[in-house]
Amino acid sequence: MVFLKRAFNVVLVLLIGIFSSCQYLSPVDLEPVNTPLAPTMTPDPCSAENLSDEMEIIRSGFSEFQEITHIADNSRAENLTEPVLKLEEVRTRITSLDLPVCLMKLQTTFSEYSAVVIRYLTARMQDPRSDEYKVDQQNSQTLWQAVEDEYEKAVLTVEMEFIPITGSANAFDVEITTVVLAINDGTQSVNIRTGDNLDSAIVGRLEPGMQARVVGKNQAGEWLRINLLTVSGWVYFEMVEISGDLSEIPVISQN
Repeated sequence: MVFLKRAFNVVLVLLIGIFSSCQYLSPVDLEPVNTPLAPTMTPDPCSAENLSDEMEIIRSGFSEFQEITHIADNSRAENLTEPVLKLEEVRTRITSLDLPVCLMKLQTTFSEYSAVVIRYLTARMQDPRSDEYKVDQQNSQTLWQAVEDEYEKAVLTVEMEFIPITGSANAFDVEITTVVLAINDGTQSVNIRTGDNLDSAIVGRLEPGMQARVVGKNQAGEWLRINLLTVSGWVYFEMVEISGDLSEIPVISQN
């Protein structure tokens, strides 16, 4: 009996010691293991892949603007309303583009140039007898050179194939060394057709007072190929007045 009592006391002491030691144990804080994330590639906003569509919009917009400007410069003051409206439309289209920083200088330069062009054409339209618009007209030539320079820089920056800005929607690979204009000095519109015959579809009209550049003629000389704004087609020779020497215009086949 005494033995059991002593054994019980020993066990009790051991249990008290064990529980007492647990009070001094503290949980071990495990350091988090940071697993490195796989590197992600940030897309280059100025890469050719990301800017191909924007550059084409810019190039075609510049070409269209130059084509309309050429027509407007060779039109009567009373017929400038439509060309000026078209110029404003093209300008808005280009200046409203959300472009990365590598193209902002090009956009700004074009904005300055196009504003001057629209300003001098508007001044000429409002007061045809005044020559004050000619200062802006001359300045616009310098500004256009700046636009071309910035365009070349932009193409190099984005590493794209260089496609020149054309000032005309001319689809023919012929060199024209003289300017010949077809003028509608009548009171009715002159149809512009897809081919050099009356059966061809009408793609546009040369309105009274408007002028268009002649870029070719058919073999018989009865039909003239003209460029008007963004339209290129054929007009019947006897329906228009000609300013310039038609003998300098090449004979071309219809496309």
